[in-house]
Amino acid sequence: MDDETPDHAGPRRSSGRGTGTSAPPHAERVYEALRDELLRGARPAGERLVEQRLAEQYETSRTPVREALRRLEGDGHLVRDPSGGLRPRVPDVRSMQELYDVRLALEDLVVRRATTAGDPAVLARLRGEWEALRDERTADPSVPPTSFVGADEAFHAGVAEAGGNRQAQRFLAEITARIHVLRVQGFTTEERVDTTIAEHLEILDAIDAGDPDVAAAFMRSHIQRYGRVVRQQVGEALARMFEAP
Repeated sequence: MDDETPDHAGPRRSSGRGTGTSAPPHAERVYEALRDELLRGARPAGERLVEQRLAEQYETSRTPVREALRRLEGDGHLVRDPSGGLRPRVPDVRSMQELYDVRLALEDLVVRRATTAGDPAVLARLRGEWEALRDERTADPSVPPTSFVGADEAFHAGVAEAGGNRQAQRFLAEITARIHVLRVQGFTTEERVDTTIAEHLEILDAIDAGDPDVAAAFMRSHIQRYGRVVRQQVGEALARMFEAP
């Protein structure tokens, strides 16, 4: 089959893989382009991704395509069918909702602990990071939305760290890893990035004020609002994935 035959032989302009000067940029380009298509639901749900066809589409060899597909599978964007082929993962909206319900309970716990017995050094670090990000966005609002997911996840991990409950930290990290693919859907607009920055600073203000009920209310509102954005984005992606060609 196309995706199981060796790469075409021929002269190579690069001196080899050891230098890391040629293949990685091509693999990154293919990875970014394919990830964008998968997040937007631009690839039909049943489509098998074939290396040779993708190499032709992106005007590159199959080696960077293979690397990009491997990364996308590891990220959870692609799944293998019984024959071993890779296809787009169909978002499971029900599982997402169940995970968000569990996340709400954990976030309520950690933000209350951070408010009543939080580590001042961790909280000060979080505030410094998010005030700096706010100022950077004000000066130059060019942060790519999809790169913002890691910063958002680090904020919630930081609040849990400040609270000091190690088991809650561990469970929250597990939930975060499981919903990471879906959470990227929520940061597809600059507006959402700026709203998240403002909401995180509101949560930190409530923590600093020492009112656990207010801090928990802000956290719950933040997560529920974000969850609605994700469900909307996922619903739109699903519609595109299953619409008639």
